[in-house]
Amino acid sequence: MNLNTYTPSAKVLKKLANYASGQPVTTKDVPHIAVIVAAEVIDSKKIVEAVVSGIKNAGGIVFVHYVSFMGYANRINPMTAKFADSFRTISMSNAQAIIKTNMVDGVVIVTDCDVTCAGLLDGASAANCPVMVMPLGTCAYSNFLEVAGNVTAGRLISTEVDDMIKNLPMLKYQTSFFRLLENLGICVATASTTPRESGAQIINATETGKQAVSVANDIKTPRKVFTKSAWESVVDFALVKNTGVAGLHMLMKLFNANDVKTPYDFIGERIGKLANPNVKVARVTGTAIGGGGYVRLKDKPVSGFSGKAWVYQNLEDADNALLGGNIPKHSVIVVQNCVGMNISSLVYALRGMGLENDIAIATDGICDADDVLMVTMITPNSFANEEFANIQTGDTLDIDVAKGRFNSNVLAKDVKNRAKRNAVTKPKMYF
Repeated sequence: MNLNTYTPSAKVLKKLANYASGQPVTTKDVPHIAVIVAAEVIDSKKIVEAVVSGIKNAGGIVFVHYVSFMGYANRINPMTAKFADSFRTISMSNAQAIIKTNMVDGVVIVTDCDVTCAGLLDGASAANCPVMVMPLGTCAYSNFLEVAGNVTAGRLISTEVDDMIKNLPMLKYQTSFFRLLENLGICVATASTTPRESGAQIINATETGKQAVSVANDIKTPRKVFTKSAWESVVDFALVKNTGVAGLHMLMKLFNANDVKTPYDFIGERIGKLANPNVKVARVTGTAIGGGGYVRLKDKPVSGFSGKAWVYQNLEDADNALLGGNIPKHSVIVVQNCVGMNISSLVYALRGMGLENDIAIATDGICDADDVLMVTMITPNSFANEEFANIQTGDTLDIDVAKGRFNSNVLAKDVKNRAKRNAVTKPKMYF
């Protein structure tokens, strides 16, 4: 263990603990690495074994810990920003507890959940502990709401769903968050886009274990990774490589925790300055949002969209309305109170129902999918009780990507009147 990272009294106590457990008292050149697994045991078994093998081959001592995680079904129900944020906080506490109680020199996070991973990274950052991330990789599995959309649209009957899940190749999904971690060097290259349990992914896992020992020996702490220049670089990478801005939102807290300011408008500024044809993200402003938001463009983007607003206070209500057939074509689904939430499930449901070109979405949440015209990361968000928070069902919304505008037909004075009423009926922070 590299005892240089601890206080003098902690060094003495750790040496005594080593002696009591039969380990060498002086273990400066033998880093202790905690492998924190936030995934199903069956799904992650081979990956964890490869990570452990890599750590041991590099001369490290391993502790494996399993923690709770937000599985795919949990991202659909319960669908609240408060739940997601609380889970991230719990994950942060778990990581800090493991690092401090075991006095480890480094951490490897094994997971395929971006919310849990972000929380665990928060914990490693708070403990200033060197960290590597090993995503499980892409997996052919069914998106529940896309299948539900197919059932609702009459393309499938319920009894066919089991066979569909077992026999048909489904969506290969991984979030932009892990691709950005690759760019930062916290995740080995291609680990987020390689099929899980493949030979290549096992090699990636072994390499992750080796690199964990290396960053522990070099004491490459999060403060050395999450720098101002790294933030500027990762923003450009996200835009040019078309990973979208959703992953950037997840990273903002990590950079902020390491005293690096991440102004929201910086992303918009870079979109304008890069002038790169590969940039598939557009910035929009307008009377419907007051501040701004982002649209992720498809290869053949829709230049504009106009429709009636259908407003929901959480993702679950929006899903129920959509799958219940209550939202007609030529509508804009407005999902408020989703700050930091990935609402890609709505997009997959629309695609399953064949409505991806007939309905648009606007939200203060994030999204990795681009099948539907969608305005995301809207500011001021719902908590501010301003323009976006006061859109009501029935308002006409116009999205003009070419002009970078997202407008409503509601007069400014009417928005202010709505805000006054909402100030009484809504709490200051709501989900």
